[in-house]
Amino acid sequence: MFLAWSGAEPAYAQQSAEDERADEVEEKIENRRDVQRSADEALGLDGFGDGPPVTYQQVLADPDNIDLNFRYALTQIRQGNVRGAGATLERILLIQPDLTTVRVLFAIVLFRLDNLDEAERELRAVRELELTEDLRAQIDRYLDQIETRRKTTKFTLALNFTTQYDWNRNAASASERRLAFGIPTVNTGASSRQDDLSLNGLAQFGFEHDLGAQKRHMMVGGVVFYQGEQVQQDDLDLQAISSNFGFKLDFAPDTITPRLIYENILLSREKYQHAIGMAVDWEHDMSNTWTVFGSAKAKTQTYQNITSSATATQRSGRNVALKIGTSQVLDPTQRIRVSLERTRNSAARRFFSYDRHELAATHTMLFSDGDFLLSSLTLTHDGYDGNDPAINPQTRKDKSVRARITYGVPLETLAEETPSLLKGLTLTLSAEAYRQVSNITNFTYNNYRVAVGVNRRWEF
Repeated sequence: MFLAWSGAEPAYAQQSAEDERADEVEEKIENRRDVQRSADEALGLDGFGDGPPVTYQQVLADPDNIDLNFRYALTQIRQGNVRGAGATLERILLIQPDLTTVRVLFAIVLFRLDNLDEAERELRAVRELELTEDLRAQIDRYLDQIETRRKTTKFTLALNFTTQYDWNRNAASASERRLAFGIPTVNTGASSRQDDLSLNGLAQFGFEHDLGAQKRHMMVGGVVFYQGEQVQQDDLDLQAISSNFGFKLDFAPDTITPRLIYENILLSREKYQHAIGMAVDWEHDMSNTWTVFGSAKAKTQTYQNITSSATATQRSGRNVALKIGTSQVLDPTQRIRVSLERTRNSAARRFFSYDRHELAATHTMLFSDGDFLLSSLTLTHDGYDGNDPAINPQTRKDKSVRARITYGVPLETLAEETPSLLKGLTLTLSAEAYRQVSNITNFTYNNYRVAVGVNRRWEF
């Protein structure tokens, strides 16, 4: 028994860290999407100035005020009412057709309404006029996007590089105690709390192919590669690749995307897990500012034993997840996204099988200078099917809370003249606090994380 106990000790200390590390790739991908979406929105109206939102009642009180109408159009765009903004801008141009800034914004509205020919004609005409550098940059950006959107097949490449510090990288128990065969022992050596630095890279390549139907049905797919290198704890080095292929079906106001998925994970440079399955994503636009969404995912997971986890095969089985949520534009500068997810993980051993309920909320704040702030809170409850006799007679139950805040700024907004090499880059600063509470002391722990990263996305 002594040999079994001492040999298993590192595995007990590391089990929570492995669980968190395996889920990390999906979190990184979702966070990168939020960052890129926020950066695009923050830059989308760059160069048009900023001010307080304008209401329709204010416009009615002073209908001939050009500046008020223009700011009302900006308010409508930020609220998602692009068609209404087009009508407002047309009204201004009927009164004063030679207003360059209004014409540029009207062309951008035409682009967002997918009227590419009219948008390009207006942008090229205005580009010949005397312009500020901000407006000229906006015009060039949208002309490039028009060229890309006209392609039958479009590709995207997104890169993210992050330096990250974890206060408790190995998820050591907060009590500094752990159980083995029901006997408490003090954390020592590899089971003690260890902080660490890591260098992380994420590359995401995707494509969309227009199927040529009357509606905008598309073939979609992509590949994601993630590499996480720990400075000290090499047994938590993570390498993952995932791919998906499917169809994005446009049934406006609904969009349905069925996909096949494949995932492969290496932990400490050893083959750790691979999965194959399918997913269906759904979105429904309730209004210009309100969207509801859902997803269903089912996959078969196969684990392999590795040096740091000699019982990994016991995790093999099926994973099914259902999610429903909503996204709401609160005002021209704020959006909130809330989701509820239910996961059933069925493994070869009951102490690796669990039911998970997760509630997540993300708030996005856009600022006038192009920077943005992402705040998120995630609450999770896991209930396992059975006890692990090598740890404790009790059946494990966990509750966790994760709070994260990310500040981002497109580098091209920091200076009047940005080198072409830095254009499109977004700098992010992140901080995160994580707390898990379990009825088994091994799995109660805290972790604090800070990270600095850069993001870049290309369309071609």
